[in-house]
Amino acid sequence: MHRSAAFLSCLLLLPHCVPAQVSSSDRTVTVTASRNAAAVPDQGMFSVDVVSPITATRDDVLAALDGSGITVANFSSVYTNNVYDNSGRSSHSVLNWSFTLTVPFANTKATLDQLAAAQVALGKKGNGMTLSFGLRGTQTSPQALAGQNCPATDLISDARAQAQKIATAAGLSVGAVVGLSGASVVTPPSGSFSSGTYQPSCTLTVKFALTGL
Repeated sequence: MHRSAAFLSCLLLLPHCVPAQVSSSDRTVTVTASRNAAAVPDQGMFSVDVVSPITATRDDVLAALDGSGITVANFSSVYTNNVYDNSGRSSHSVLNWSFTLTVPFANTKATLDQLAAAQVALGKKGNGMTLSFGLRGTQTSPQALAGQNCPATDLISDARAQAQKIATAAGLSVGAVVGLSGASVVTPPSGSFSSGTYQPSCTLTVKFALTGL
């Protein structure tokens, strides 16, 4: 079977597969199968925003947040915003400081209480700063992702089914497994908000022998 025919069979029969590699010299077919791993979110992600006078520095804001659990490591961004009076005209400018705080689910309530206390304390300081916060999403920790196992048996079964469809188109049959590349988990980028629906992808490349029907 020509390589171009194998590629066409893959496109027509298996819209979600990686194009198979068919070798006529050793009568094999190599297919890559993938599945989503069962990654359960275990962390809550809080957004914390502070509005400050235009003259405030990041150190000033962090000092005002002392005791809130927010540190320089949680800093995300800062931008200038205009404040308008009742007539719709800009009266002055302020700075909006954004922070991200990630905590285990078990610490969610304690974190909410801590941020609420910091909000009240900051309001009493009279320094022109205000704090707002909210739970913005969930994510799976690197530790939990590292513990994920790819379902090798299921991936081999999926790969065999894909290979058989390609082999059938060539008048052949799929035989024994003659090679594996090893399953791997593709994890999401760190530091971004997630809805908790992200599923890491497990992939496995399997080489099968081809036999005559």
